[in-house]
Amino acid sequence: MYIIDRTLSSKIIVLDAMKRRIDENHPRHEYVASLLRRAEAGYRGELKVDRMWKESTVPTNALLIHSFETTNDIGNSHQIDTLFVCPLFIFILEIKNVSGTIWYEEDKHQFLRRKLTGEVESFQSPFDQVQRHAEMIERIVGRLGLSLPVHKTVIIAESSTVIGDVPKEFSIFHAIGLPSEIKKLLLKYSNTALSQVHYEMLTSYLQGLHKPSIYVPRFEIPPLRKGAICGCGRSMEYNQGKFLCICGIRSKEPLYQGLHDYRVLFSEWISNREFRDFFFIESLHSASKLLGRMNFNTRGTTKSRSYLIPEDVWRK
Repeated sequence: MYIIDRTLSSKIIVLDAMKRRIDENHPRHEYVASLLRRAEAGYRGELKVDRMWKESTVPTNALLIHSFETTNDIGNSHQIDTLFVCPLFIFILEIKNVSGTIWYEEDKHQFLRRKLTGEVESFQSPFDQVQRHAEMIERIVGRLGLSLPVHKTVIIAESSTVIGDVPKEFSIFHAIGLPSEIKKLLLKYSNTALSQVHYEMLTSYLQGLHKPSIYVPRFEIPPLRKGAICGCGRSMEYNQGKFLCICGIRSKEPLYQGLHDYRVLFSEWISNREFRDFFFIESLHSASKLLGRMNFNTRGTTKSRSYLIPEDVWRK
């Protein structure tokens, strides 16, 4: 099986950097923190389900794309948690990492959860989400002149979650049931399959459509702190090649963290002037020296030179 692995979403990366640079007393700080917690919980749930594929028996030429993302002809985006393709069928997974008791009110298209505290929350319907994705995949298959069954399900990552009333036409089960569900589908369609030529055409086309997006917040972004930020939360001052905090920490790591944040929040390119402005470095010579040591790719001449901040400039 060919696997395109799941990576940390740009939403988590952007929200993490933003949370670090919003003043803790600003009302938006807790809002961003809550968005980040939810995104991280979703990611942990997706990783739980991903591990179940190791226990599943699938065709050797199957394609598994985690976090399949694409934009259609009219600008609508699709983010499929997991897309499984084999010559017999296509399987779309919508993964939810929620606890408590869940149920669905079909007439209202309302997905509900009751926490252990008794509080009830409403979520966007995962059944409507996965149906929308399935219709998009069906259109793609039809556009290629092919015929292949498209199945869809909602998978619950948290094993303690109680699944309540859900209409029978909707498929929903716990992550542990994934291997047996795959087995059922393989048996059901064992006598029909796409030809090798058509299957390769389909998988190649889907891989070409897969383009991870860059998260853009849909809320007003408050003022963001500049500079190197110490682990204690205070801003640091540049001193003789390193950044110094009044707590006593002296390190270069906040420089790389700051460059990472600049890249995801502002631009992947940074000029000497922008570098000095962001890190509060007065000396043009010191800034040039620091940037030069990092060996970044550059564009432009000496006066208009910009430096390309690598995606992996800072790794936690």
